[in-house]
Amino acid sequence: MFRQLGLLLAALALFAIAGGHWAVLQSVAWGQMLADYSRDASFSTAVQKTFSGKYPCGMCKTIAEARQKEDRKPAALKAEVKTDLAAPAPVVALRHPAPDRFRYPAPAPAAFPLRSDAPPQPVPIRALS
Repeated sequence: MFRQLGLLLAALALFAIAGGHWAVLQSVAWGQMLADYSRDASFSTAVQKTFSGKYPCGMCKTIAEARQKEDRKPAALKAEVKTDLAAPAPVVALRHPAPDRFRYPAPAPAAFPLRSDAPPQPVPIRALS
């Protein structure tokens, strides 16, 4: 349940960050404009008036103003440069080992203990099932 709630909240946050709320509001405004313009003229004329940009409604103007205000970037912050007066670390050159000096050790012989007792005779019936 918590995973589904987390995924839902993450999806909503992504939707808001991407500006999805403006798309929803603009769609509502276009729907209202289509309904209003289609009362006085044909549907094709209403579509042309709605999407031409020449006849914006009050809601479209409000949405455009709000988007412009939101798109403004915050004032740049002054970054203070901190200078540390410390001696640089000495550079140490590391050499690779010579390839003929290194050899992997030989593997030790595996000494596994031998099993001293023989398997039971006859084979128990429980082991077969």
